[in-house]
Amino acid sequence: MALHKVHVTSLAHVHYQHPDLGNALTFFEDFGLVDIAESRTSTQAFLRGVGAQPYIYIAEQSPDQNRHFIGAYWNASSFEEMQKAASLPGASAIEDNKGPGGGKVVRVNDPHGFVVGFLHGQTLRTLEIKALQLETSPSDPHFNTVIEKSRKGPTRRFKQGPSPVHKLGHYGIRVPKAMYKETMNWYMSVLNLKPTDSIFDPKTGEEITCFTHIDLGPEYTDHHAYPHHCSFEVNDIDTQTLGHDWLRKKGWTNCWGVGRHVLGSQIFDYW
Repeated sequence: MALHKVHVTSLAHVHYQHPDLGNALTFFEDFGLVDIAESRTSTQAFLRGVGAQPYIYIAEQSPDQNRHFIGAYWNASSFEEMQKAASLPGASAIEDNKGPGGGKVVRVNDPHGFVVGFLHGQTLRTLEIKALQLETSPSDPHFNTVIEKSRKGPTRRFKQGPSPVHKLGHYGIRVPKAMYKETMNWYMSVLNLKPTDSIFDPKTGEEITCFTHIDLGPEYTDHHAYPHHCSFEVNDIDTQTLGHDWLRKKGWTNCWGVGRHVLGSQIFDYW
């Protein structure tokens, strides 16, 4: 186990395998991710949002008829942290990252065999601020409440389309009950993660779910970066609901939402 935690600043990307890569890429386009065409191969695609991260999702052809979560990658705060990562038991050496943006990468497996990767030195994109919204109104948006009427007269208009994805928000893994504590201890020992909220079994009092955030000291970070899904951040509720309607029109099946979580309070929409 690591003597010193690897200090990370944010999530970089996740890596999944899909039995029908073409169908998956069609969904991701409707969802709001952008396929980086120049990096495409017959078995793999890199997908980005409109934020600074060069890519936030790797979609790969599955070797069988099942979906597989391969792992997730984090942005290390310095090259020294990459050296720490490379010293972890079973970790790879510091290698060239072959995805868009380049940089260096280190990979290690968690107790379940999932890849936990560390990146540093990628060439970042320029944030596409205008691309974050689907609103076509010429002026800045103003919101009216029952008390305060800040929008007097001007209308608000929106274009139809996918919700532009800003960045990767969090991912989660589901583990066997017998390995829950071991898994938590591993992640807490290897990365600078701290619990944000926990869920306990009312019958036993044992912790069964934990939402963790990246510990950056006094600097605020997302409610959770890792707690069997991955989640992406969009700009506002209008973008969220317009994207929801777009996915419905395209024939995709909604799992849950639109709604608001109790823990974290964020608006969600699962597909």
